[in-house]
Amino acid sequence: MGNLSGHTALVTGSTRGIGKAIALRLARDGASIGVVGQKSRGDDVVQQIQALGADALFVQADISQSLEVRLMAEEIRTALGPVDILVNSAAITDYGYRSAWDVQEEMWDRMCDVNLKGTFLCCRAVLPPMIDRGWGRIVNISSTSGINGGTSGVHYAASKGGVIALSKALAREVADHGITVNVVAPSKIDTDMFRMAAPGVKRDETIARIPVGRLGKPEDIAEAVAYFAGEDASYTTGQVLVVSGGY
Repeated sequence: MGNLSGHTALVTGSTRGIGKAIALRLARDGASIGVVGQKSRGDDVVQQIQALGADALFVQADISQSLEVRLMAEEIRTALGPVDILVNSAAITDYGYRSAWDVQEEMWDRMCDVNLKGTFLCCRAVLPPMIDRGWGRIVNISSTSGINGGTSGVHYAASKGGVIALSKALAREVADHGITVNVVAPSKIDTDMFRMAAPGVKRDETIARIPVGRLGKPEDIAEAVAYFAGEDASYTTGQVLVVSGGY
């Protein structure tokens, strides 16, 4: 993949799972990394990034709150430089399938606030410096649930489907500023979140339905993000790349 030296990437949800793998992958390409996620894990991820020879800073923020998002982006800009690569990986889920009539209004609101509104707020916070520089990469992590409905409930599917629609609309708006906006849609990735949702026999049954015969790894998603984040993807925008092992 391309060299990202001189670029600053903000990766939300980057203290574990998919987000952490993405942060480490972009750091290997030379990007400075703004790490956003769980405070208890933040220092460890920063140290791992620094061990790769890249700069890093941990910032804690609730991405569903516009003020916290603006302060987060400003803190990273001050310490590492303007954010010109944004990866929206932070998300929540609701463990165990819930029928539409069992989804509580509060859970619907929280799901959409984090997964969809949070993605929007982070995009909006970093776009001005990208526009000023005439270069930017935004990669939003959705899910195959946002395409086919999935098995995690209507609230999760709606939030992730919204991420795809948001990304396609935004890609059109900012294309003439040298900014691309793309989506990676994973399915059945071996993370803490998946292990809680599908323990034991359910995990084995899921693997049996995956054509390539295994769960995905966070690094599989990180490779897709690294492509979209680099120079090689300058003519690719508004696209959804499904990384699912054929599931």
